Amino acid sequence: MRKLALLVVISAALLLQGCGFHLRGKVVLPEAVENVFVEGSDFDLVADFKDMLDFNGASVHDDAAGAASLMNIESEYKREVRTVDGRGIATAYTLVYRARVTVTGQDDEEIFKSDIIQQRRDFDYTADQALEKEDEEEFLMAEMRREIAQRILTQLGRR
Repeated sequence: MRKLALLVVISAALLLQGCGFHLRGKVVLPEAVENVFVEGSDFDLVADFKDMLDFNGASVHDDAAGAASLMNIESEYKREVRTVDGRGIATAYTLVYRARVTVTGQDDEEIFKSDIIQQRRDFDYTADQALEKEDEEEFLMAEMRREIAQRILTQLGRR
């Protein structure tokens, strides 16, 4: 019985390895972002990304003067109406969060520009539960923000 359980565990590990699955660990960052200043219009996204950079060994500076490179995160968050009821009142939305990162050196030379990263979540809305739905939207937005920060970090690691 123990041999069968061991065989199942080893088989599962091999299957997961073969499909490319791996746990998130530290990302090996390119030299250009090891000593960086991060800015952007979305304070929460910038804060999440700074934390991820710090966790992965980058030196994140509080001002651009001490950094070797400057990272600018452009982002946009919007809520699109997905469905309406018979009275024309929105009953569902699609939440869309987009971001793009540009890394430049101190000489303003572009070092890296990410693809546009986008996250979408569907969100049902009822006016009867307005407070709960606001909390749900904030939760979904934070989840999308963390996923975008992780995907940006992954793109940087592949560079």
